[in-house]
Amino acid sequence: MSNNPFVLRCYAEKKDGYWIAACPQFTLAAQGETFEEAKEKLEGQIKSYVVEALTVDKEHAAELLGRRAPLSMRLGYSIKAFFWSLAQRRSAKQKVRFFNEPTLQYVC
Repeated sequence: MSNNPFVLRCYAEKKDGYWIAACPQFTLAAQGETFEEAKEKLEGQIKSYVVEALTVDKEHAAELLGRRAPLSMRLGYSIKAFFWSLAQRRSAKQKVRFFNEPTLQYVC
């Protein structure tokens, strides 16, 4: 996971013909026919989550935005990242992609 509280580590994985984008930190996921579609949907969910935490649920915002992902999700992310880095050298066809989401962009 990210050491910077304003950057979320996310990934997308292709399964059964669909891309599933996930944000382990907030336990959010989205599905799309393309990587871009899944990522865009996940970005929308992250934006809604952050905005709601900072406006509607202000008294719990620190807890909602600072929570840690469940251990199983953190381990899953780390394992996928490790194997992805190994496979990256061998294959041009990507089934998993990793990306960062800067959460401050949703606050401004």
